[in-house]
Amino acid sequence: IHTPTHIPMANPLSTTLLTLLSLFGWTICEAAVAAEANNSTSTKPNIVFILVDDWGWDNAGYHRPPGDKEIVTPNINSLVQEGIELNRHYTYHYCSPSRSTLQSGRLAVHVNWGFDDPLRVNLEDPITGMSGIPRNMTGFAEKLREAGYRTHMTGKWDAGMAYWEQTPMGRGYETFFGYYHHAEDYYSQRLSSSGPPDVCGNMVDLWNTTGPARDRNGTAYVEELFTENTMGILDRHNPKEPLFLFHSFHLLHTPLQIPEDWEEKFAWIDNDVRRKYAAMVHYMDHVVGQIVAKLKSKKMWENTLVVMSSDNGGPTYNLVGIGAGAASNLPLKGGKMSDWEGGIRVNALVSGGAIPPSKRGTKLDDYIHMADWYATFCAIAGVDVHDQKAQAAGLPPVDGIDQSALLLKSLEEAPPGSGQRTEIHHSVRALTRGRWKLVSGGEFTPHGRNESAALGEPIAYFDDYLTGYEDHYPHGRSMWCDSGCLFDIQADPIEAHDVAEEYPEIVEHMKQRLAELNANNLFVNRGQASRDGCARWPGFYGPWLATEGHGLEDNFNFV
Repeated sequence: IHTPTHIPMANPLSTTLLTLLSLFGWTICEAAVAAEANNSTSTKPNIVFILVDDWGWDNAGYHRPPGDKEIVTPNINSLVQEGIELNRHYTYHYCSPSRSTLQSGRLAVHVNWGFDDPLRVNLEDPITGMSGIPRNMTGFAEKLREAGYRTHMTGKWDAGMAYWEQTPMGRGYETFFGYYHHAEDYYSQRLSSSGPPDVCGNMVDLWNTTGPARDRNGTAYVEELFTENTMGILDRHNPKEPLFLFHSFHLLHTPLQIPEDWEEKFAWIDNDVRRKYAAMVHYMDHVVGQIVAKLKSKKMWENTLVVMSSDNGGPTYNLVGIGAGAASNLPLKGGKMSDWEGGIRVNALVSGGAIPPSKRGTKLDDYIHMADWYATFCAIAGVDVHDQKAQAAGLPPVDGIDQSALLLKSLEEAPPGSGQRTEIHHSVRALTRGRWKLVSGGEFTPHGRNESAALGEPIAYFDDYLTGYEDHYPHGRSMWCDSGCLFDIQADPIEAHDVAEEYPEIVEHMKQRLAELNANNLFVNRGQASRDGCARWPGFYGPWLATEGHGLEDNFNFV
């Protein structure tokens, strides 16, 4: 097995325990517990971010009745019980923009809000003319490396590939074992249908830091490969150095593929896609348990912050070429590809020894957005959140808000309700401000190339729900929102009652605010899919522009 060289970092910054206490505002009692556990580890907390793909709200065990047999997530349930359930954690409504938001700290409308083929490039615009995150934005892994963190990534990227700077390595990760696109076959690692036909003919998408993972593709179920890689990172890590580990599952995205022995555990579920999805959830939970166990065996757990989230709401569609998404977001309305709560309010939690004892086992209703993790991690690491490189290129600044106090200060010092986020610009057609949420348009054609297409249709669809849940879905199929649908999202979290007619002045105010925010959106020409991306690494996907001088290698010799 090829293991990437562990790249040494020059002059890692150090910090004292006193600095840590000041940063987090821990109580003396909590600090004493941490100090006792961490006397041989880094004083900065390790951060492990676990991202799940297409995880439905109702497909988390802690959102089900105790003893539920379909959704079995004992390890995740334990993380919630020992940590903080983030009950109002929001993302963009589908994969690539949400992942671009996480890595860049920008709302999707300020970084990447199209379902874009990673092969797309507009060579006339070397700053923003490519799918994914613009080249001159700084990734949060780069910030963490400034603070002395070791940074590693496993799994799905989906945030840009054309230029070297857009890859995980270009964004600050020392190693990356994973894939660049939206989805792939779990066994062959060839590109799987998730959009328009690929100009390269569905090549292999598996990368190992310095080049294609030619010795690995097709050798095992991809999640087995990913788990092995993450376990190896943890095995090799020196606990005296702070670690940032990003484990990004392919699960639970289509294609719905799972080893037979795991699916057999749910043989009692008659619906085929619902059975497969349940088995995939259980497999994912098992991997989470392995990661936690490894952190504990390395005596790193007590100095670790674990963040776990879905990238968007669960897919409830049934699309030609993709198939059934198979998730359930009940009781929330809608799913992936929509701005209803089921598409953007996602399963999320924080756990680990870094959580103060007074907050363990609690539920937080403050608004947190995926963009906030950038600023939060910068605060934890003690580095400036400002992105000078982006500013020099005329790109939007970081939108994220530092939420570290809500997570790492004691209950007395930072109680629920003390969060700083009061507004979420969900998309070009949806906005939440305080208790109010405006939806002014529906699902859009993600491959549209102009502003009017991105605004969506007046009719706002919820989902198809043709995957075994249709008898349980109470919301109907769609709602007409061309004049704006308004919901009191605090009193009516399932968006059952449109109160626009009762509060016309609120609707008008929200529409004006949304128009004001939309005036600053990043909407650029990202070009077309380039066949040049098919040739740089024959048979494999990978970066093909500005790749010189980065130690890349390809050991495959063609005749």
